[in-house]
Amino acid sequence: MPQDDTLLESIPQRRNRPPRIVETQVQPPNPIIQDFGTGDLCALDFSVVVEDPDVDDLLTVRWYLDYDDQNPMGAYREIPLANNGEPQRGDRATLSINLRAANSPLSDPGVHLVEAVVSDTRLVGREPVPVGTIVLDGGTVIVNPGYVVTHAWFVTTVRGDCL
Repeated sequence: MPQDDTLLESIPQRRNRPPRIVETQVQPPNPIIQDFGTGDLCALDFSVVVEDPDVDDLLTVRWYLDYDDQNPMGAYREIPLANNGEPQRGDRATLSINLRAANSPLSDPGVHLVEAVVSDTRLVGREPVPVGTIVLDGGTVIVNPGYVVTHAWFVTTVRGDCL
């Protein structure tokens, strides 16, 4: 019986693995924040710590405020995370919101959605773009998926001492 004796000419490229948000280090730890704007609760820092086993991936964190998929707006802020050669990136991606600042984005009373969207590839809207790699035979394209992970907080802003 004939045998396929095609030899492996090089080590195949490792498939992309998804990043993850380290849930135990998310700030604020509670995803539901009540009474933002009363007492001394006039400012909040939202932050995430991210890990990716593919240490060479460029990770970005996009912050979205009150995202509506029926009327999509761009990210409020985008932060690239520095590559430190370790799976857990050394930087925290932080978004600071202060109700005493002019035009504070969460100043309208009511419930707001704050999201950290982490990606290891280019995004179109909020969707990851897969990366194609042509292998040595020149005709085979291996599609390496991109990944997105999110963390969300629900913030209820009330009229109080800060507004």
